[in-house]
Amino acid sequence: MNELMCGSCFFTPNICWFNRVAQNFNKRAVLAFIVMLAPFNALADNVTASITLLDAEQSPVKDGVVIFTPLFDLPSTETKNSEAESTPKTAIMNQINKQFAPHVLVVQKNTEVTFPNADNVFHHVYSFSPTKQFELKLYKEFTAEPLFFEQAGIVDIGCNIHDWMLGYIVIADSPYFVKTADDGNAGISLPAGKYSVEFWHPNAPNEKPFIESEVELTSDKSFTLTLTKVIASDDDFDDGFGDY
Repeated sequence: MNELMCGSCFFTPNICWFNRVAQNFNKRAVLAFIVMLAPFNALADNVTASITLLDAEQSPVKDGVVIFTPLFDLPSTETKNSEAESTPKTAIMNQINKQFAPHVLVVQKNTEVTFPNADNVFHHVYSFSPTKQFELKLYKEFTAEPLFFEQAGIVDIGCNIHDWMLGYIVIADSPYFVKTADDGNAGISLPAGKYSVEFWHPNAPNEKPFIESEVELTSDKSFTLTLTKVIASDDDFDDGFGDY
């Protein structure tokens, strides 16, 4: 057998020595492989919940809000992400063409919301909702100081000058929420596990389209939610109130 040099000495390796070297190499390779796969395992623990919202005539419904609240301890990576996001988050409720945009804004608790005015007319934004009462005095082409929304719930907002202006801010305790788009669809990726589910829509606030109040998400899942009433479209909305 060939001799190997160790320092200034030569020695003759035997079969056992080769086996030990191979075993140590294999252990290091396996550990490296596990470390490399860790991010993929974390991703594999996430599932996708897909929502389709329809009204009583099977027409797609936009602005439906679904909140998933985990009934389990979140993975450590999710907890670290939550801690990293502990600084106030920001969102925007704009005023465009004498309408609130978006009509429904969904944010997590402890979010700052700004109310920029993109119109060249005055607005006087207010809310008498128990969740958050406020008043933003007359201003135009101006962004008022942001408001901090620290309590979960629904906030109705209006304009004292333009009575038809109405918007909603939904404040969720959970970071997992979706709002249906114009086609009635929405999707979200979230950790696998058991969740309580809440639904809300401005024109159907008391509807409970989920069969159960809790859902178990162990793999990708689709939900088709059907309301018991017809939701009128606002695509042809015309304020008809002139230029005040």
